[in-house]
Amino acid sequence: MIGVIADDVTGATDVAAALRRAGLRTLLVLGTDIDDPAVSADAVVIGLKTRSLPAAAAVAQSLDALEVLRQRGADRIYVKYCSTFDSTAEGNIGPVTEAVAHELGADLVVTTPAAPLHGRTVYRGHLFVGDTLLAETHMRDHPVTPMRDSSVLRLLAAQSAAPVATVSLDVVQQGADVVGEMLGRARADGALQVVVDAVTDADLAILATVVGADALVAGSAGLIGAIARRETADGTVAPAPPRGRTAIIAGSCSRRTLEQIERFVSSGSPAHRVAAEPGDTAEQLAARAVEWWDRQPADAAALIYSSSPASERRDDVPGAGELYERTAGLIAAQLSDRGVKRMLIAGGETSGEVIRALGTTVAVVGEEVAPGAPWIHDERRDVHLVLKSGNFGDEDLFVDVASRGLTA
Repeated sequence: MIGVIADDVTGATDVAAALRRAGLRTLLVLGTDIDDPAVSADAVVIGLKTRSLPAAAAVAQSLDALEVLRQRGADRIYVKYCSTFDSTAEGNIGPVTEAVAHELGADLVVTTPAAPLHGRTVYRGHLFVGDTLLAETHMRDHPVTPMRDSSVLRLLAAQSAAPVATVSLDVVQQGADVVGEMLGRARADGALQVVVDAVTDADLAILATVVGADALVAGSAGLIGAIARRETADGTVAPAPPRGRTAIIAGSCSRRTLEQIERFVSSGSPAHRVAAEPGDTAEQLAARAVEWWDRQPADAAALIYSSSPASERRDDVPGAGELYERTAGLIAAQLSDRGVKRMLIAGGETSGEVIRALGTTVAVVGEEVAPGAPWIHDERRDVHLVLKSGNFGDEDLFVDVASRGLTA
């Protein structure tokens, strides 16, 4: 069985979608509790919230997740991080991968953030988002993990204790045997992690041939998707959400989420902006939002959002980010209590707070509404969720998901 340790909730749903897309029965575990050990799966993904924690805390939680996966029967582990390599100068990608490798006794770990499906490629060790180097994208000014270097080698080496090596694209495209030889040389030279170039799904397929049976691999959803496609699908049908209103709760301030909000609002659909004044509490903000929801037509999907461009963010509300996250969780829980069964959540931190507030621990992964953004079904709460990374989906995603719920 494949076990995945993901550093945030939307990243976990992204990799779970890749596994489900390959036909594997996939469970998404949010935290380290698996309520029903009897539930069978080909893959289990544990979604943590460790991306921006202090490195020691991220390592500790990741090792706890590793223990859960091993007890569950996982014999291959994948450390999943964001395809834009979101991390601080101290980690946590390097420290977590090294700690898991030490625990498993792995002496070499292939790693790549390449995910061609999402436009992420690695060439000469540099990470591109579309045609643009990572450090020249909006990620340069990310409020938590600003990415101001495009070299995955430099980024990873700066946060790792052991040497880091690279394998170039020309080597990858010579085939699995040549890649295997280069990895052997890297091991002999003392490297623990090896950053591998990849610009197409064919490149990832070659890597999957080489490392698919390894005890530990790391990367974005791209490489694990290639590994999953080498597995035997079980033929199970993915769960689908019921017809009904969709509640869209957005906290991401990414450019794509802002575009999705603008498109939804311009379509004439109901939308409520959560905007805190000094002294406001999450409880007060949530109460206003839910009261607004209750006044909307019973057959209309609606958007509740705190997202805003950098130019509109206020500095007179201390801890605004955490305030809005808590508000989103309270809103989601209250809407679920009102019988709302379809929710689309935009933003990694927002999604983490929503699933905490809902008490969601295990969900079955279903069909995707966009690449890397599947429906997941919390059977205990009987709520279907899309936990969307801020950058995922096209501009019409909110409009499309809302309309499908009312016409399907």
